[in-house]
Amino acid sequence: MNLEKMKSQFTGAYREAFDGAYKYILTNGFPAEYSDEKMAELYDLLLTAQEEGKPAEKIVGADIEAFCKEYFSDFTPENRFVGALGSLFAVACVVLVFSLIDWRAGEPVEPFRQFRLDASPIVFGLLCGALVSVGFRALQPVMLKTKKISAGAWAVIYCVVLVLAIAVCTWLSHGRHISLPGAPFLIGAAVYIVGSLAVKAVVQYRKTGRIFKKNAENPYKDSYYKTLEDKDIRRIIEKQWLKRYRKLEQRGKTTPETFRGEIDKLEKQNRIGQWVTDGIAAVVVVAATVHTATESTVIDTIIFFCLVCLVEYFILRLFHKADKENAVTRRHILADCEASGMNLPAFLAQELGEQSAAR
Repeated sequence: MNLEKMKSQFTGAYREAFDGAYKYILTNGFPAEYSDEKMAELYDLLLTAQEEGKPAEKIVGADIEAFCKEYFSDFTPENRFVGALGSLFAVACVVLVFSLIDWRAGEPVEPFRQFRLDASPIVFGLLCGALVSVGFRALQPVMLKTKKISAGAWAVIYCVVLVLAIAVCTWLSHGRHISLPGAPFLIGAAVYIVGSLAVKAVVQYRKTGRIFKKNAENPYKDSYYKTLEDKDIRRIIEKQWLKRYRKLEQRGKTTPETFRGEIDKLEKQNRIGQWVTDGIAAVVVVAATVHTATESTVIDTIIFFCLVCLVEYFILRLFHKADKENAVTRRHILADCEASGMNLPAFLAQELGEQSAAR
């Protein structure tokens, strides 16, 4: 659930109240499954109050921190235990996959007679990850309370530091080899995955009498919350377009009636840029696979090809997802402009609450 998108739907005191609750879940380290449902409930309450013109204080009171303590008071140690298990679930899945690859493709080595794992990337990765996690858990409550850092900005800072930690991890592990038996990694990851799923099922059964949750019981993961338009992004795009119009108008290169054509050209350039990016990714995959095939066995080449495709997929998905969301927002702006009957510069000025000479 994208809490930043949800926050963008609010203004003034409603936004401050939602962001205050957002900071509270960050400072307390609530698991995503719990915090998503609670934040979605608060989102509904605040959005209804905003649409009806009811003051935000009627929902959260004068002290947002006191409200949060009461609102999140149903969080139990059991919730925290399940959340802690879930936080390492993805790590266990990654370790399991790479251990399986090493088991199938590695050379037989004593004493397990099947495989031996170079654990240096795992050891350094876990070390850096642990340091980043512990450091942020210690600093986060203090920084969010004493400094004017929004919850979204803190999340961006965390991502930047995490990327830097990965770079440091890669540098430290380069040329260093820690040979450890792969069997404990494979068995340990498999046991952890099965065990965490079993614990989650038991907790779910104790709460609802069923092992699996029905979709109807989890209404906060439906399409409505997934397709919310980020109004902050929309405002940024509108400001960029209006600024571009005024620059082109000063140079005599556009008019209120022809500016829409300039935006259509930009959209075409964005699509071409996506095609070029996809083409480069395909060339990288093919070139890397051909180079590997000349020096490795067939099975190693196939495994390498699959891994490279997986990495490229996640990289492209990361960039394309944001670009697609922004493209949808741009289309919404243009559609709203057409429905208004105004030219684009005048519509943008109206949306931004500015006075424009474009009529």
